[in-house]
Amino acid sequence: MLEVKKIKAYYGEMQVLWDISLFVKKGELVTIIGPNGAGKT
Repeated sequence: MLEVKKIKAYYGEMQVLWDISLFVKKGELVTIIGPNGAGKT
């Protein structure tokens, strides 16, 4: 199980995520997709 609540992230001074929450149950699979250099890591 993984749970995150109200994540905020900035790229320099620019806010790029606002209050992101996520709940992943045991056995579920989550992926993050996007172009190279988009900051997925």
